[in-house]
Parts: sequence; C-alpha cells; structure tokens
Amino acid sequence: MRGITPDQVEVGLKEEQANIDRCLARQMAWIQIADAMQLPTADGAKSMKEWVAGRLDVSPETASRLSATARRLADSPEVARELAEGDITFDRAEATSRIPLDHQRESLKGIDIQGLRLLAAKHKRLTAADDHNSHISQHLNIQPNLDESRWDIWGELDGYGGAVVSKVLTEEADRLPELPDGERMGVGYRRAVALANICEGATSESAAAPLITVFLDELGAEIETGPRVGSGILDRIACSGALDIIKSKDGTPLGVGRKTKVVSNRLKRFVLHRDGGCTADGCISRYRLEPHHKIPWSEGGPTDPENLTTLCWFHHHIIVHGRGYRIDLRLGPGRIRFIHPDHDPP
Repeated sequence: MRGITPDQVEVGLKEEQANIDRCLARQMAWIQIADAMQLPTADGAKSMKEWVAGRLDVSPETASRLSATARRLADSPEVARELAEGDITFDRAEATSRIPLDHQRESLKGIDIQGLRLLAAKHKRLTAADDHNSHISQHLNIQPNLDESRWDIWGELDGYGGAVVSKVLTEEADRLPELPDGERMGVGYRRAVALANICEGATSESAAAPLITVFLDELGAEIETGPRVGSGILDRIACSGALDIIKSKDGTPLGVGRKTKVVSNRLKRFVLHRDGGCTADGCISRYRLEPHHKIPWSEGGPTDPENLTTLCWFHHHIIVHGRGYRIDLRLGPGRIRFIHPDHDPP
C-alpha cells in the first residue's frame, strides 16, 4: 500500500465497480436469452426468479432484481448499452429502467439513486390486485442466534402498514433524549430501542412481574431454558422482576433460593413516593418510573431504600442497563449523575 494516494484508491474502486456492472449486463443478457427460450418452464421452475436463484445460488431478492431488470432492459436498449459499457451502475440502470421511456433520459443523469427510485415509484400504477398481493405477502420473521444474546428481525409490510410502522417508530425514536455526555444515538439504534419500548410498555402496565429462574454456577448465570447471561442482565432482572435462584456446582444443585420479588411492591411504592419522579439530574420525566439499585444487586448492593433510587424508563433501561453508565456515588442522596462507562470518576 506504500505510495498509493487517496485518488488512486477512488479510481481503483470505480474501475472495479465498472467491471462488476459490465459483468452484470452480460449476465442479464443471458437471462434474456433464457427467458426467450422459456428455460424456467422447461426445467419445472415456477418463475424466472426461482430459476435464476437456483441456477446462480443467489438469494430470492437478488434473483428478483436480476430477472426483473433484465426484462425491463430489453425495452430500454439505451440504458442496457450504458450499463454494458460501464457508464452507469446496475442500481442506476435498475431504477432508470422503471421510469417510462417518454421521460427525458438526459434529465435523469443528475438525480441520485434514491431520487430515481422515488421518481419511478410516482410512475408506478397500482391495481387492486397489486394491493391484495402486497397485503397477503406481508411477513415478519424473528430469529435469535444460538445463545439468544441477539435477535434478528426482518420482513416486509404493505405500503400502508409500512408507513404506519415507520411513522410511529420514527416519532418514538425522536423523543429519546441525548446521552448524558451529549451524544446523539444513531437513528437505527433509536428505532430499535423505540420498538422494544413500545412492546414492553404494552405488557408491563397490566402484567405481573415475571418470575425468572436463574441457575448460578462456577461460570456465571444461566436463565432457565434460555441463554447464559452476565451481571448486567441479572441487575436488570433484580430491578423489575422476581427471581428464583438455584446454585449448582458441576451440575449438582447446592441450594435452592426462595422465590422472591427482589424489590417488593410495597418498597417500590415507598421509593417512588419518596423521590417524586426520576432522580437523574435535570430529568423531569415521569414515564414508567422504576426503582434501581445504585450499587448493583450482582455486586452485593442491598435492596433497601438507601440503595434504591427512582429512574424513568430511558435512564433505567437505556442509560444504565443498555449503555452501561454507572451512578456517581460521590454525590450522596438526592439527584444523581452518571459516569460514562469508558471513564472513571476523577
């Protein structure tokens, strides 16, 4: 990499992109030939998309883009030529081919890809059948990884449902304040937090505190029929749930703790009344107020009024349990401030 300038890096990237686009142009020319020969039907495939996905070992989404664009480019020879010569990218060719031919092609060259897609959407005529197919093809998939420490959520909504979900999540995400150090969380993170907040809020007000069975051994803690967890998750459960703790060694139970609500309802009501709202410095929120252990429960912090403070949902779940901020214990009782997880108190 010695002697390579930033300009050379950019030129190299653009040259490789042009090579990729020229290859895609040739590939779609072959797809057009396969379509004309009706190879998918001859091979028993339900559609060109299915046939392309199987023959090229690509995802259905990729196969759909390739086959649909190949068919449109057959009616847009000028766009196909520009793609074959590497003058435009596949994404631009795909978006441009969706726009009616009576549009001035020269006027489209100064529009970015997203602008082309929006323009194409305005020219798309939707029928009642399109609306029906869009509705019945909706799906939402939720899948955890092997240890359930992360969850993947993906899917597809119809136009109305997607607009509603986007509006609600965006508005909820925009209401989230900045972090204590002034950092503004990214929009993707804020939407994820907003989704969890909406779902949690829909059940937490009326549902009783969940009973969580936790197995403790030499390696740490494990939730019944669930993943292994760290002290952070245990502290989160200790603030809002009920624990049934079972200690073991080498797979042998050593003792069974009693089923207990870590913070009783009576103690919770007392702490909330005493504090009168969220005790985070400068916060006036009264949204889903909850007690929190100033010295973490997993570190031996007692469940008594002196070690409990009231936090709103944002400071409790996002700042402390989510982002890892710690309470500055030097300030004494009353209003509290937070210490960034990457910094120690001076």
